[in-house]
This record gives sequence, structure tokens and C-alpha cells, in this order.
Amino acid sequence: MRPLRLTLRAFGPYAGEQVVDFREAIGAGLFGIYGPTGSGKSSIFSAISFALFGEPARDDQDASSLRSDHASPDCLTEVELIFELGAQRYLVRRRPEQVRPALRGGKDTKEAHCAWLFDVTGIPLDEITAENHGTPIAEKKVSAVAEELERRLGYGPEQFRQIVLLPQGRFEKFLAAKTNDRLAILRELFDVSLYKRLTQKMKDEAKAAEEKIRADRQLCTSRLEQEGFATLEELSAGAQQAQEEHKTEAAAAEAAKGHAALAGQTLAAAQEVEKAFAENDAAALALGSMEAKRKEIEEDRAVLSGALVAQGLRDVDVVMQRARTDLSNANETCVEAQAARAAAEDAMGKAADLLAAEQAKRGETEIMREQGAALKRHRDTLALAEKKKAATEEAARNARNAATIFETAHNSHSALVREQAAIAAQIKEAETMAGQRAALSAAAQELKSKLEAALGHDRAVKAVNDARGDVAGAREVHERNLRAQEAAQGGFDEAEAALAGAQAQHLAEKLRPGEACPVCGSHDHPAPAQGRAESAGRNDAFTAAREALDSARSASTGSGQIRAAKEATLSEREALLAELAKPENTAAELQAHSAKVQGDIQALGPAVDLEALRGALDRVESRLPEAGAAVEAARTSRDQAVTGHALAAQALENALAPVPEGLRTTEALEAAIAAADDELRRRDLAFEQTVKSEREAGEKQIAARKDEESAANIRDAARATLQEAEEGFGGRLAANGLTREQYEAHKANIGRIEELQASIERFGQDLHAARDRAARAGANVEGKDRPDLAGLGAASEEATRVRDEAFRKEANAASRADSLAKLAESIAAALSDIKKAEDAYAPLAAVAHAFSGRNNANMELEAFAIAAMFDLVLASANARFKPMSGGRYSLEREQEVAKGAGKKGLGIVVHDVHTGRTRATATLSGGETFMAALALALGLSDVVESVNGGVHLNTIFIDEGFGTLDTETLDQALQTLQDIVGESRAVGLISHVELVQQAIPFGFQISKTTGGSHISQRVA
Repeated sequence: MRPLRLTLRAFGPYAGEQVVDFREAIGAGLFGIYGPTGSGKSSIFSAISFALFGEPARDDQDASSLRSDHASPDCLTEVELIFELGAQRYLVRRRPEQVRPALRGGKDTKEAHCAWLFDVTGIPLDEITAENHGTPIAEKKVSAVAEELERRLGYGPEQFRQIVLLPQGRFEKFLAAKTNDRLAILRELFDVSLYKRLTQKMKDEAKAAEEKIRADRQLCTSRLEQEGFATLEELSAGAQQAQEEHKTEAAAAEAAKGHAALAGQTLAAAQEVEKAFAENDAAALALGSMEAKRKEIEEDRAVLSGALVAQGLRDVDVVMQRARTDLSNANETCVEAQAARAAAEDAMGKAADLLAAEQAKRGETEIMREQGAALKRHRDTLALAEKKKAATEEAARNARNAATIFETAHNSHSALVREQAAIAAQIKEAETMAGQRAALSAAAQELKSKLEAALGHDRAVKAVNDARGDVAGAREVHERNLRAQEAAQGGFDEAEAALAGAQAQHLAEKLRPGEACPVCGSHDHPAPAQGRAESAGRNDAFTAAREALDSARSASTGSGQIRAAKEATLSEREALLAELAKPENTAAELQAHSAKVQGDIQALGPAVDLEALRGALDRVESRLPEAGAAVEAARTSRDQAVTGHALAAQALENALAPVPEGLRTTEALEAAIAAADDELRRRDLAFEQTVKSEREAGEKQIAARKDEESAANIRDAARATLQEAEEGFGGRLAANGLTREQYEAHKANIGRIEELQASIERFGQDLHAARDRAARAGANVEGKDRPDLAGLGAASEEATRVRDEAFRKEANAASRADSLAKLAESIAAALSDIKKAEDAYAPLAAVAHAFSGRNNANMELEAFAIAAMFDLVLASANARFKPMSGGRYSLEREQEVAKGAGKKGLGIVVHDVHTGRTRATATLSGGETFMAALALALGLSDVVESVNGGVHLNTIFIDEGFGTLDTETLDQALQTLQDIVGESRAVGLISHVELVQQAIPFGFQISKTTGGSHISQRVA
């Protein structure tokens, strides 16, 4: 990745737009970014990181804090970076989440984080503008831009800060990182996911195979345990034993079967004999029963004989009984005829009375007949009035409809009037609130300005106080350094004088008369130094004093510069404070007042659209005249309809005046006519019925008298017939030697004659059959003994039970023998398959274990691959670290010791040529640590670019660290960076070191002002 142009707007300390054109700096190869502390040097790196990944260079800084405090509210924070990636050129533009003024309403609104990515390949850099931005790749959506950029770059923000952008202390962090942290970083830089997936695949396959073998073996063990065996051999022996047991049980079942059959045959024969004895007993019992019925049959014969005699007398008895019945009936008929005659005479009297009464009512009936005719005349009157009634009802409907229309129109008009009043009230209230809102908004804006001024003044006061404290501290340090310098100067003067005296005495001892002085060349020595020349240690004292003086001078010079810088900063801040007006109120008071005003604004609620309300009022008022006219028209129609209904009702009343009030409906009139007709018909029918009844009563009276005479004649004849029948019946009884009572007794059995005859005949037949059956049954049991059926039955049941039990045992034995044989065959086959699976699993498990770290190196395959890459990184780093350290140091992977076995992990140690040993990187000095970390970062970049063909590290940025190097080491470090540049790679760095700025003149200068920082180009 090679940056070409970076544009910053309202970013960090840069208030307006700043453009960084990297072309000349990158063309120089090695370039710097210089400026005072806090001017925004590192912000350039953050801008590049934010443009590419949406994150600052420092991972502890939030992207939302990147907005410049110096920028105006309407200037949006934005970063645009144009960069090359191989032969392609891209433009990425990004805005962080920020608050900006709303387009309407005077409030602030939050704008979300957004980004754009364009392909500008083939467009000259100077022609790329906001309008000419190439082909869009991804727009607005942050995730889409991030995905496209990371796919093209080949790394993400974390890797970017490891191999491209090296912030302050970031690459030293990688040098001192723990093994697991370094592993995580390298895993992201080097794509070794293949080895991780391969390791996991081998582990999964080995685990699945192992679990299947374990499950299959457990299944075999469970099946053996279910049958009570521990091994396959025991199962085979058990199956053989089950076969023998089956043979034994089969033989026992066959024997039990024969025994049960014999017992069944014996029981069947005994049952046949028992049936013969049972038949003999039953025949004897039946014969005895028949003999016991003989007396009863003789009694039936006597009853039959009497019944036959009574049957012969029954004809004369019937004649006599019939004569008695006829006499009784004739007596009853006479009584009834006498009663009928008396009743007929009484009915005749009553009919005559009723006829006289009906004849008296005929005048009243004629009056009612005339009234009925009058009612029928009213029917015609109602028919004529029906049309007037229909007209009246139509008028009533019209009146009701007109009233409904009037009410609807009146309600609509009233609703419009109410709506007009309500909208007018809303407009008045909205106008009042709008005035209040405008006043409060103006007050809020004024308070905001005052608050910003107060906060600026507070910051300026704090800055002045801080600067005063810094000046006081710097003055104290400088005065202390001046006193130390004076003391060092005195010590140096004394040491110099002592050394000079000793040297003079030493020279005086060497002087010879007439010889030249080795110092001044004179041959005369008028006053040589006296004393002994003891100068031992004075040279060392002089050297130490000189070094102390140099150190004190350097310290006082440095502290003087610091004091001057602090005093200049104080003067600058005091001047800035003097330019600011002191606020009338404190920031806290203004914030409280501002919060109250904002609360008052919020209490007013959302703004009301007055134009919409006025439009609604206009629409309502425009509808009012039409609604009023509709009300008046409806009122006129209603009044006309009411008048029409009244006139129609009066006409109907006039037409119905001749008709009584209660008969003015067809239903009532027809009911009255029907009632009158019914009453006339009833009266006429009653009169006719009375005449008829009187006539019929006379006829019945004559007939009753004739019936009475006839009944008396019939009664006398019946009495003579009865007397003749009684005399004939008495003669027949005497001839048969029976009394009247004996005859009555025998007559009761006449109905049983056939029954008695059949019973006597049947008894004879049954007695003969019983005697024959008894003879045959006795012959069948003659000479035989009765069997013991209970004993024989129990014996047969026992034999059957024994047979069934034997069959069950034989079936169980056969089933178990077959089951064990099949189980043995199945388990033998399963164990054979398990053995084959175990043989196949062994090499798979060995490979899986080796990939998982169970090997001589105690490393997983992924870690081994990363370690191999890391060895390349260390080799590339040492190619730079050794020259920078004068050949003294090189980096090695640490030999880790765990459980007595050594392994090489991802730890780093330093090999020191001077001692011939390795030691921890933490023992390096600050400058040595910087060199080691720089070499490691450069080596990491080399390997990442060489291994990942899609990653182009054309430019590397380094932030600070050179201040810890001495002059010689700094030269070596800069030479190393220059060598990198010679490898077609540009390096940009930030430094405060003057030698760095002298050695690397190309780059950019950051100037810091009160209104924000500015970037300018540096040239040689």
C-alpha cells in the first residue's frame, strides 16, 4: 500500500482542510514528519488508519473523539486517502460519527459513521476531485467498505498497526508480548488456517473412530453381560451347553406326551361307563316318579265322568237360563219405557215454554237487524276515506324525512362552527407558543455563545496556571543546575591548577642549565618550580572534574532551554488569556441557565405547523356559508311538510265524522259487522231450534206411550216361558240322580274334559316308556363296577400339565440355544470388525496426536507452521538488528522447558555475543529495545509481504523512539532504514531528534497555532 494524497477536514488539531501530498516524500524514500509536541504529527497516522479501517492509530482512542475542537460547527470531520495497491489506485473517504447543526429547526443532529470507496485507476492524481471520483465500489455502508478494503489489502486494522503503521510503543509491545498474544498476532498475519483445519479434521476423525470403536466394544460387552457371560469363549461354551440341555428337554417332552395320551384314553373309557350308570339311575328315578302319579290319575278319571254327565244336561240348562235373562230384560225395558214416557212429557212442557220465550224476543231481533245494515253502510264510508288516510301517511313520512334532513344539516353546521372555534383557539395558542419558543431559542443561542466563551476563558486560565507551574518548576530545576555548574566549575579550576602545578614541578626536575625548556624553549631558568612532582591521580581527578563540568553545563543548558520554552509558552498563554474577555457568569451558572432554557423549550412540546392550522381554518370557514344555506333550506322544507301533514289529517277527520270513533278502522268495523251478523244468526237459529224442539218433543211423547204398552206385553210372555223351562230342567236332574248343587259342581269341569282325557292317555304312554327305559339301562350296567372319575380326571390333568411344562421347557431350551448361537456368531463378527477398525485407527490416531501437539516438539501443527514463519521473521530482523547493535545482538526463539523436555515456542530471547549467552529482551536498554523492536517490525513486514503475495507493503510509518539512541546507534538505525528504501520501499517516521531531522530533510513540517495546526512540505 503506497499513500499518494491525504486530505483532512476538521480532524484532530487541524481545523480546516489540510492536504498531505506524499508523492515527493515517497520519491525520496525516507522522509520525516516534524513539529512541536501536540501539533498533530501522530494525527496524520491516525487519519490514514481511520480512512482505511475506521479506527485511529491508537487502539485506546475512540473514533468519535477525532473531531477537531477548533473546527466551525458547519465543517464536517472527514478524511480522504488516495493510495496505490500494486497497479490499482483507490480513493477512500470516511466521516466519523459526529454532531452537526440540523438543516432546519436550529438544533443539532447526530450524523452516523459513513464511508465511500472508489476505483480511480487511470485518473491522474491532480484530476481526482469530489465530482471526478472514479468508479464506486462501496458507498455509505461502513461494513461493505471495510470488507472490500480488507479483501484488497490482505490485512485488517490490528495487522496494519503491526506491519505498516508502527505507533509509539506499539512495536515494542510485540517484542515483549507473551507467547499466546504473539501467537494470536502471527495467526492473523500469516494464513495458517489450513493447518488448523487439518489438525481439527484429523482430531475429529480420530475421535469419531475412537468413539465408534469404544461404543462397539461396549455394545459387545453389554450384550454378553445381558446373557450372563464375561467373554466370547464363555458365551460359546454356554451355547454348546444350551444345545445339550435342549436335547434332554426334547426327550423328556416326548415321554410326557405319551403318558398324557394314555391317561386321556383311560379317562375317556371311564367316562363312557359312568354315563351308563348315570342313565340307569335316571331311568329308575323316572319310573318311580310315574308310579307316584297313579292315584292322581284315578282322581282325574272320576272328575271326567261327572263332567260328561253335566255336559249332557247343559242344553236344558241353557234354555232355562235364557228364559230368565229374557224376563229380566223385559222388566228392565218396562221400567225404562215408563221413565221415557215421563221424561217425554216433561220435555214437552219445557219446549213449549222455550218457544213462548223466543217468540217474545222477535221485536228486539228486528232492531238489531237494522243496526247491522247501518254498520254495513259505514263500510262504504271507510273505503272512501282510505285514500285520504294514505295521503295523510305520505304527508307524515315527508314531514319526518324533512325533520331528519334539517337535523343533519343543523348538526353539520354546528360541527363546523365548533371546529372553527377549536382551530382558532389552536392557532392562538400556537402563535403564543411560537413567540415563546423564538424568545427561548434566541436566549439559548446567546447562552451557548456565552458558555463557549466562558469555557474558553476557563481553559485559558487553566492553561496559564499550568504554564506558571511549569515555569516555576523549570526555574527551580535550572537554578539547581546553575548551582551545580558553579560547583563543578570550582572543582574543575582546583583540579586544573593542581594538575598544572604537578606538571610544572615535573618539568622543573627535568630542566638542565643551558638546555632548552621543552615548554617555552628558553635556555634560562630563573625561577623553576619547587617541590616534589607527585602528580599521581591528578590526571584522573582532572578528567573527572572536566566530565562533571561538561555534564553540569549540558544540564544547565538543557534546563535553560526548557525554562525559556516554558516561559515562552507562559507568555503565549498569558497573551491569549489577555485577549479574552472575562465572562460575567461562571460556566456552571451558564450551564445551569442553559439547561433551564432547554427544559423550557422542551416543555413547550414539538413545534406546531401554523400554516397547516390556518389552511384548515380557511377550509372550515369556506364551508360555513354552504352549510348555513343547507340549514335554512332544510328548515323551509320541514315547515312545508308539517303543514301538508296537518291539512291531510284534517281532511281525513272530516271524512270519518259519520263513523263512530271506535269503528274508524276497517278491522274494527268489520269486527262489529261480523259480531252483529253472528248475533242475528244466533237469534234466528235459536228460534228455529225452539220450534223444532217443541215439535219433536210432542212426537217423542206419543212414541213413549206406545213403547210403555209394548214392554208390558213382552214382560208377561217372558214370565210364562221361564216357568215352562224350570219345570223341564228339574225333570232331567231327577232322571240322572243329581241335585242342583251336584250339577253345578260337575258343570264347572265341563271345560276340562279334553284336558283330562289327554292327561290320562299321556300318563299311560309315559308309564310304558319308563318301564322300557329302566329295563334297557339295567341291562347296560349289569356285571360292571362304577369308575372313580375324579381320580382318573386328576391323573389326566396332571399328565397334561407335565406334558405342557415339558413342551415349554423344550421350547425355552431351543430358543436359548438358538439365541446364544446367533449371539456368539454376531459378537465374533463384531469383534473382528472392531479389530480391523483398531488396526485402521492406530495410524490415524498417531497423526492426530502429532498434529495436536503430542510430539517431540510438543507443538500443534498450526503453532509449528507459525513458528516456521516466525523463524523467517527473526532471520529477517537479525539482518538489521546485528548491524544496528555493532554485531553484538541477535534474536532467537526461546527454548522452553516443560516437564523435563525442551521445545521451541514463540518466546523471544537475545543472544549476546559478548557473553555467549541468551537473555530476556527485558534486559535490553531503552535504545537497544528500540533497535530490537524496529528490526523485528521490519522483519515482520518483510516476511508478511513475501509470504502473502496479495499484500503490498510499499510504505512503512514509524512513530518516535529515536530519542533513546546514541549518535552511533542512531546512524546505524538510519542506515538500516535507508537500506530498506533501497529495496523499493518508502519509510516515513516521526521524531524530535535534531540529528534525525538533519539526516532526513525530506518530509512535512507541522506548525501549531491557537486556531489549529497546519502542514507544510519540507525539502532538502
